[in-house]
Amino acid sequence: MSVFNDMIRDCIRIIIGKRNYIKLRFFITHRYFCNLKNPKTWNEKIQSRKLSSKSIDYAKFVDKYTVREYVGTKIGSEYLIPLIAKFEKIQVSDFASLPNQFVIKTSNGGGGKNVKIIYDKKSEDLAKLTKDFNKYVTNKIGHKIDEYFYDIEKPQILIEELMLDDFGNIPCDYKFHIFNSAESRVIIQIDQGRFTNHRRSLYSENGEILPFNIQPKYGSVNDYTLPASIIPMLNKAKKLAEDFDYVRIDMYSINGNIYFGEMTFCHGSGWEPVSPKCYDKILGSYW
Repeated sequence: MSVFNDMIRDCIRIIIGKRNYIKLRFFITHRYFCNLKNPKTWNEKIQSRKLSSKSIDYAKFVDKYTVREYVGTKIGSEYLIPLIAKFEKIQVSDFASLPNQFVIKTSNGGGGKNVKIIYDKKSEDLAKLTKDFNKYVTNKIGHKIDEYFYDIEKPQILIEELMLDDFGNIPCDYKFHIFNSAESRVIIQIDQGRFTNHRRSLYSENGEILPFNIQPKYGSVNDYTLPASIIPMLNKAKKLAEDFDYVRIDMYSINGNIYFGEMTFCHGSGWEPVSPKCYDKILGSYW
């Protein structure tokens, strides 16, 4: 069904043009008209950024391999998840030298199929895994989502250490939306159970629960206890974000240690509704 929907989407984009497609989808998604000439809301500004010729400058920051150099320079390589190996193309024989558990991902793309957690290598269909990831690394995902900076020049297949918490679970994502205008603003987004029961909570920089949701289809957790590492995570995220007017910095807190996740310049590609809707404009005013 997703392939069929992708084909319909691509046909519509070709027929009516990229800008008109964005405006149509925007109205269907957000229930208000998208002003690309004078964007005011957060989601309008994300769409405007996607269409900007300057957006290509983000390529080295969204590339999950080249961004490691930026992070190492800015805050230190100790905050990087250990990289086990990288390949331009992977062969079944390459898995022999890998540990039993790891994460395989491509350096292009924004997640989804482009990343897979391997809990037990021996139970995997390595031939299929090889075929899938050699295909993913050639995908021009940026063209499909109008974020052309994801169509990086030399995508890689990355093998990272599988980082689990004290209970053997996938750790929570701490996503710091950082707005650097006249007054710096931070929205802390916490995503739990992304691969099981996805829930999302929003907090202010001071740890207060915020009265709105980003993508309301995800249930919220209102009694979540922020970890002791939230302040150092926030400080590291701010350091990584200081050169941008808006960026989302993802971090992890695992067994007392802080790790960098990724940098995102167009959260949800601008397709995640804000509820109540008035907060979409408030977030836009921070940018």
